[in-house]
Amino acid sequence: MEQITGNVAISVQDVSKIFDDGTSTFVALDQVSLDIGSNEFFTLLGPSGCGKTTLLRLIAGFEQPSNGQILLNGKNLDRLPPFKRPVNTVFQNYALFPHMTISQNIAFGLEMLGRPKKEVSDIVEEMLELVQMKHLADRKITQISGGQQQRVALARALAPKPQVLLLDEPLSALDLQLRKDMQLELKRLQLETGITFIFVTHDQEEALTMSDRIAVMQGGHILQIGPPRDIYEHPRHRFVAGFIGEINLLTAKIVKTGPDGTEIQLGEISNIKSASVSTVPTGEAISLAIRPERIFLDSEGKQPLSGLLTNVVYHGTDTLYHFNLPDGQSLRARRQNTRKVDEGWKAGDTISWSVQPDSIAIIEDR
Repeated sequence: MEQITGNVAISVQDVSKIFDDGTSTFVALDQVSLDIGSNEFFTLLGPSGCGKTTLLRLIAGFEQPSNGQILLNGKNLDRLPPFKRPVNTVFQNYALFPHMTISQNIAFGLEMLGRPKKEVSDIVEEMLELVQMKHLADRKITQISGGQQQRVALARALAPKPQVLLLDEPLSALDLQLRKDMQLELKRLQLETGITFIFVTHDQEEALTMSDRIAVMQGGHILQIGPPRDIYEHPRHRFVAGFIGEINLLTAKIVKTGPDGTEIQLGEISNIKSASVSTVPTGEAISLAIRPERIFLDSEGKQPLSGLLTNVVYHGTDTLYHFNLPDGQSLRARRQNTRKVDEGWKAGDTISWSVQPDSIAIIEDR
């Protein structure tokens, strides 16, 4: 389990969750361990069915672990029901009361906790200010947009000042531009409140944009935990490499490994160098992970490697070049359109290319 600096807010220790309906069993989580720091924006990222929402529900108390334990600031949560945990959840559908005003929705949870009226009023005012909706305080939920409803749901969840806020794909119902705006809004709220946010999503861009750290999940396991840059630049598994952003995965062999990197044979070419130090023995097969935007193209043969161009796709801000290598493997290179000049490359042209050693990640799992 990765060590973190600072205080640990949530500690998940060897947690498994097995669903059994009497005729079959399903392992949703398999001995998962992780620590989430105080005041951290932590994201659980993975495809549907990977276990991320199950883990969120275990932290919230809506489900109980089959094995293992979950600690909040060092205290075991197993025996605490959801309403007694200093944790709040924002769901996909927001679960707001349509017959109430924005202020009444924010106040509802505080009133159920028996807070004094003056305190409720002050906190509602504070939350309206935080989500920048004071001018809409008396509007009914049916009179505001989807993005505004999402901010009300956040304000209501933050009002009791939870130690941890859980967010279960809260942006999935929003359109693209509003989703991008709310990504920045969520990060602002987390920084201003200092509350630990645990965010669940299958959207890689959301995870990369907002997170302090990301846990990539598949099949009930955590494959890799780290800051967004490390997850993107240094994937350790084929699944992580393919799930986060666009990637070229090439089959190659180890020629030799030294303290400053690894020499690799790609097809008939044996002069490729990766800055990664591999533990795979000489002659063994590995995969190379190369981001398309890290490949440099040159039509004049100045670069050491070559390929046959098969397709050119113009995307406005950039152009994607598809080509085949001499050994038959395919490769994609993405080039920013920083100039209006058209290189004139077309299918059938031979293109030379190169890549820097620190842009080649070695994936050892097959």
